[in-house]
Amino acid sequence: MAERARRIDILGPAEVARAAEELAVSIRRDVDLATKLMELAESQRPAAERIASGTLPAMTSAVEAMEEATRQMQELTAEAIEGVRVPPGADAMFEAFERAEELANAAIAQAHEDNNEFSVFLDQATAIVAELKSNQEAREGIRERFTTAARYTLDSATP
Repeated sequence: MAERARRIDILGPAEVARAAEELAVSIRRDVDLATKLMELAESQRPAAERIASGTLPAMTSAVEAMEEATRQMQELTAEAIEGVRVPPGADAMFEAFERAEELANAAIAQAHEDNNEFSVFLDQATAIVAELKSNQEAREGIRERFTTAARYTLDSATP
């Protein structure tokens, strides 16, 4: 488009050349914005991989630890009902609950961090998409000016 705008500048009227150059700049801007959006999306790949390889397994470990602690609690409760004052597995049960709590807190902290990073990504992507949309809407006006100027030039030319 830029090459065509240069040719119009050489061979055609200034008004048509200006509109053609504006159109070329607008299209170039879309390409730059689309490239920026692709690079931004690509930069999020490590975060997505970390969620898949770190956060989700951490959440799974926390759930499993909590399930184990719950199982131990149920066993101890059953033993306590049978007349044992302090069941022999009480210390292990409390350690299991503490471990489950640590794992859950670590997984939640990682999930919050992932969520914050994703929010920043979404804000940036939304801004780029809004700029793309605005540029495309502006291009419609430029395209109309170019078409009108070109038609006027062609209509006024002598055969």
